Amino acid sequence: MNVSKPDATIGSYMKQVAKATFPAGLLLVLAALLTYADVFPLGALGCAWLGGVRFFNLAAPKLPFPRLIHWIHALTFEIPALLGVAVIRMIPAKETVRGVRGNGQPILLVHGYMNHGSVWKIPKKRLETLGFGRFGPIYTVNLGHPFRSMRLYAEKVKERAEQIAKETGRNDLVLIGHSMGGVVSALYATQLAPPGTVTDVITIGAPLFGTFMAHIGLGVNAREMQPNSPLLQELHAALAQKKDIKFHHIGTKSDHLIVPGTSAIIP
Repeated sequence: MNVSKPDATIGSYMKQVAKATFPAGLLLVLAALLTYADVFPLGALGCAWLGGVRFFNLAAPKLPFPRLIHWIHALTFEIPALLGVAVIRMIPAKETVRGVRGNGQPILLVHGYMNHGSVWKIPKKRLETLGFGRFGPIYTVNLGHPFRSMRLYAEKVKERAEQIAKETGRNDLVLIGHSMGGVVSALYATQLAPPGTVTDVITIGAPLFGTFMAHIGLGVNAREMQPNSPLLQELHAALAQKKDIKFHHIGTKSDHLIVPGTSAIIP
């Protein structure tokens, strides 16, 4: 009888628990130290809140109203994420002249609402190291002013796609768009891309049917992301006619910004 397997299983489980709870525990310890030292009380309160929310989120499956807890957790950490993006937008960053590695099918990553091409830095590196073989090089695009029409952003994607085609000599672009970037990618592919130049569009958490959260958003693009907006209705009509492009949609019902989460999926 092999008695080591249960121990290994328990040890692996404990490692997973420690890895999951470490950030929350670190925040709570930091909050306690700041409180004990009686310095930076707002920092102590913030760390306590973040650590507590993190712990409750981990325990949510065992608690009443787990979805509400997940939503509070997501919104809590969305605020520092937005602040981080605001800082990134103030740092001058040029699009790379050449894509990242690969001599295969080029990929263009399109960022979301109030974001910047720099947010793809880590995902782009991850895609690069996965080694898909026939894919790459990988490019990003900066859509510019955060509150303009998605039609203008689609024009930005058009300009970038033309640069990529000229550089690579290929006309088989793959578009990956996150959130608003998914809608922008679909707009470009269905309305502006020359026939046969886009093979696939992958959307991640994109408000393809709109999101009620857009009612509290800023800018023309927020209004365009509201459910049943004229732009989205126009996009749906174009998607129904576009049979030469493969569309792949990724979404989750627990998305805190795309409400309802099913809006990210076109059957």
